[in-house]
Amino acid sequence: MKQRLISAFFGIIVLVLVLLGNQIVFDIVVTLIAAVAIYEVIGAVGLKKFKLLTLTAMLMPVAVMLSSHYIEKHMTAIIFAFLALFMLMMLFNHKEYTFVNIATVFTAATMISLPFVYVSMTRRLGNENLDVLVILIGCWITDSCAYFTGYFFGKHKLAPKISPKKTIEGSIGGVVGVILILVAYSYVAGNIMNVEVNIMPAVVVGLVAGIISQFGDLCASIIKREHNIKDFGNIMPGHGGVMDRFDSLILVAPAVYYILKFFPIFVK
Repeated sequence: MKQRLISAFFGIIVLVLVLLGNQIVFDIVVTLIAAVAIYEVIGAVGLKKFKLLTLTAMLMPVAVMLSSHYIEKHMTAIIFAFLALFMLMMLFNHKEYTFVNIATVFTAATMISLPFVYVSMTRRLGNENLDVLVILIGCWITDSCAYFTGYFFGKHKLAPKISPKKTIEGSIGGVVGVILILVAYSYVAGNIMNVEVNIMPAVVVGLVAGIISQFGDLCASIIKREHNIKDFGNIMPGHGGVMDRFDSLILVAPAVYYILKFFPIFVK
């Protein structure tokens, strides 16, 4: 517990510093986090020994982040370019770079690169950190509310073969908790920043994020269970790796981006 608290304390300090930075600093940090997460997942599935494959995968968030600034409508072209590159690697060294290896690494790189870029794109919607915090609340508060609700009231297992400690009561508590906290956050942040607040989108975001963040967490648990590991890494003592802290973001970030793009919570 002491390790978790110390790691959380330093993590909050880093988060505050990143949020205070400009968009360039923010994007660099987000890209680095995505690259580390990709490295952790590749290591978890036992493919880290293929250094060229790993390096190529870790470059995908860099390329996608850059493309989001200049050719946002054609980000899929960047993904396609990496797909072609991976296939060429398989073509010229198919004994090591088998289809399964290529498909695994490409999937890992894509499923991590895109969501993290959506975090950056959310910051560019016009409300900067106000909207970014909506994503983080949607991920982390859901997890915390689900944990404490399950700890005190959990009786019925949610997915015992995937994550034995998760309960249906905890899952419901996570959704309800994040909706309430997002609504409260919207009111408080709106008043502090003197901007108009639309509460209905906050409720919708809370409901959507509360549900799909748990999907992301369970999918990450499947990967860990398949490969008999407890955590993806140990970069954060007591918390595991980067991927352990951001697994729920994979589904939440894109969903929140599109909700806020068309139905903003904060209106300046």
